[in-house]
Amino acid sequence: MDRFSLLLLEPGEIYFEDFKVVYHIRPEDKQPLIQNEVPGRLKVCSKSVVFVPFSHVLPMLKFPLADCDTIEEWTPKSFQSALAYKQEIMYISCKQTIEMLSQNIIAPFKFRRTKERFVFSFTYRKVADCLSQVQQLHRASSLPPVEQNGMIAAIVFSRQSRLSFDTSWIDNLQEKIIMETVGNKISPLVLNPGRILLTSMRLYFQAYNNLETEPVVKIKLSSIQRIFRRRYLLRPQGLEIEYEGQKGVPSHIYLSLGKPGDRDALYEKIHQQEELKINQDEESMTLKWQHGILSNYDYLLYINSLADRSFNDLTQYPVFPWVVQDYYSDVLDLNNEKTYRDLSKPIGAVDEKRLVSLKTRRDEMPEPSYLYGSHYSTPGFVLYYLVRKVPEYMLCLQNGRFDHPDRMFNSIPQTWKNVTTNQSDFKELVPQFYQCGDFLANSLGIDFGVRQDGSKVQDVKLPPWATSPEDFVSKLRAALESDFVSKNLHSWIDLIFGWKQRGEQAELADNVFYPLCYEGCVDLDSISDLNERYGLEVQISEFGQIPKQIFFKPHPQRYSTIPQSIVLNPCTVDTSSSWLHFTRLLRESDHQAHKEPISALAVFQDSKVISASHDSHMKLYNLRSCIVERSLSARTMTISSIVCPPKSNNILLGCWDGTILTYNINTATFGAPVPAHSDAVSCLGWSGGRLASGGWDGRVRVWRCDTGGLDGGDAVYELSLGAPVTCVNILYQDPSPEEGLEVAKELGDDDDDLDECDSGEGWVAAGSRDGEIHIWRLEGGRFSLSQQIPAHKRQVNCVLFNPTGSQVLTGGSDFSLQLYDLSTGTPVFRKDLGEEITSLLWNGDQAVVGGGRGTLQIWNLLQGEKIWAEEVHEGRISALAVAERGRVIVSGGEDRRIIVWKAVLDPK
Repeated sequence: MDRFSLLLLEPGEIYFEDFKVVYHIRPEDKQPLIQNEVPGRLKVCSKSVVFVPFSHVLPMLKFPLADCDTIEEWTPKSFQSALAYKQEIMYISCKQTIEMLSQNIIAPFKFRRTKERFVFSFTYRKVADCLSQVQQLHRASSLPPVEQNGMIAAIVFSRQSRLSFDTSWIDNLQEKIIMETVGNKISPLVLNPGRILLTSMRLYFQAYNNLETEPVVKIKLSSIQRIFRRRYLLRPQGLEIEYEGQKGVPSHIYLSLGKPGDRDALYEKIHQQEELKINQDEESMTLKWQHGILSNYDYLLYINSLADRSFNDLTQYPVFPWVVQDYYSDVLDLNNEKTYRDLSKPIGAVDEKRLVSLKTRRDEMPEPSYLYGSHYSTPGFVLYYLVRKVPEYMLCLQNGRFDHPDRMFNSIPQTWKNVTTNQSDFKELVPQFYQCGDFLANSLGIDFGVRQDGSKVQDVKLPPWATSPEDFVSKLRAALESDFVSKNLHSWIDLIFGWKQRGEQAELADNVFYPLCYEGCVDLDSISDLNERYGLEVQISEFGQIPKQIFFKPHPQRYSTIPQSIVLNPCTVDTSSSWLHFTRLLRESDHQAHKEPISALAVFQDSKVISASHDSHMKLYNLRSCIVERSLSARTMTISSIVCPPKSNNILLGCWDGTILTYNINTATFGAPVPAHSDAVSCLGWSGGRLASGGWDGRVRVWRCDTGGLDGGDAVYELSLGAPVTCVNILYQDPSPEEGLEVAKELGDDDDDLDECDSGEGWVAAGSRDGEIHIWRLEGGRFSLSQQIPAHKRQVNCVLFNPTGSQVLTGGSDFSLQLYDLSTGTPVFRKDLGEEITSLLWNGDQAVVGGGRGTLQIWNLLQGEKIWAEEVHEGRISALAVAERGRVIVSGGEDRRIIVWKAVLDPK
């Protein structure tokens, strides 16, 4: 087995090919001893040549090309030499030779800084096949770094352009070749160039060299689970693919494509193939985390991935928070809030004394100034933690050396002390702290050296409360998933991935790092000086990179128990109207109710379906007897919306002539039309004795509306959108008498005028034709615009609050269903349903969605999953209604049909 690895080279160095040779330790000998004739392979790399003996007892020899004096073809001086008859011999003279993996033991490299000569005879190939390449690379090594890299890139391009993908590796003759390009397979500190081939069924990667375990990596498109576009070396050229490998083992490949546009072209073409069955459920991940379906650990991995952090890239490795600050007690008390670190502060601001010192230092800096001169995640910091698990990475990164024994990761308590008190140490953690404890033990028996106190570097010292690495990780994971962390983790996400990452909010949160750490701080491609660009690239990779910002508003908080209302008292929320859980719908009745398309639906006291159509006719359908009880004309224009206030015999009708009508079920009479808007009334919403009406005049009006119906003088508020209102919803709660009196006094009202003061609390949400959602908050007798969200690219057709007022659900003509957290305005769920969303029902848990192509769907919005779907109408579903706590659903459509559905309840 070949023990050569790209990790034995410099980071990013390229291995080209190898040759079978014999290393002649004494080339002039007439009869050389067998131990002086060492067979092996000579590896030609971009910055070095490496000899790998077949015997694992002997060390590998690395000859840095920059340290080589002479590389040429060789002939022995004496005709008596055993090599006199050979012609294929190469000679290397080197000022520094590096020994690696002697006895096949991982240890610091041994540097022999004396001039030595080495003679290799080629077994099967001609020396010229190797010598011309090596001499060209040797000339490149004498150049400055930037020019050397440029010459190597030209050599690489020349070699690659002469090669093409070996199509004999294609599995199926029926596969159609879609795209072929060059790229690199990326793993930590390593890149391996090759050719990428996309067919209609598979993605192939064929390395130019023979180092991969498989000559060709083959990935079935049908096995791909997720695809991520990544930044690599600060440029948008990376593509990471997660797929199901052989025997169902999760696998991944990270590719870097060098040509501009190739990465995006490959990404798009993969998604165009029918074999791809990918279901990247990214839209619902925040929603699942909020409701406790996704753990804190898994959610942090998800947002790290979203922010271009990858286990394959040490410069952008996933970052996790310190969550515990007690590393000295004998028992870890996870019920004590003092056990936990303050997650609302960056690690550099946790200790107030240190923060004051850092601020003082910043005041003395020229602009641009900063608080933290080092980052919380760099390749060096990642390997500081993981050196016992992957010591070869540290040797690669630090030129064959481990860190000084006293500077290594020796103690958890001491590391915590350093990151909270040291003026230049602000390290966060890596995912392994919450995953597996093997990185804490020196299980490989590596000799890391001896500390100043005479002790050998072995396992990491644990806190007193941990009995083993496994116990430490288990307790830390329990802390990560605790209620305290769950309630506060959003604050840390804001600092690392969100709105407090940069700008004014970062300043206020004491979260300002060295400028080069930030994405986009410098446009490398615009720098014409190659030396300056190279210096900046090296500097940025060493300083560490701030993750890509993925949240631009405050991140929503996780619900540790039941979602708390941000306006309404949860104890007063009417739970009697909550639905029972159901899994699908069964058609109970189906009839053509009108001569024109259905425009509005409502259910009156769980017994009658009220329907209206574009011809202004209204019908009452008895759910129990399944007959039409009443048919009448409103003698007006189209009825756009119907509201049935509970415990009232009146129903309210919004009409296109700008009026609102009241119809009494018992007396079968209409009240006088109430002028409501200067243009058509497009929508109505009712809650707690308040009616909200929206119109094409761009206004929302809020009315008092008791069981007696609507009076023309009852409009108490008028709100403006500036665009035609297409949907409206209201959530309102009356105050207690004491609260009402207090608000009246604040407003300067007398007790006699208390009924004129609206002292309740609530929300109004309205969607507009231009795709925006406006949300107003009523508090203290006044409405104020709380949020203005550009939610949809086209018209908003539906907007609904959940019962507690903590979320709002929207659907639009752009096919998207979106769920927003009201406390932050952040979308926690977004899904393209493939058709216009025309109507919605929602109880805060399950949603029934009507579509523009007649599809009826049930969604679980706690988990962001579709439960059931069926095409039920010809054309759009124009209205939906619910009765009997979700046992009955009614749909109406453009096909003039009304369908009554019986819900199949979830047995759970």
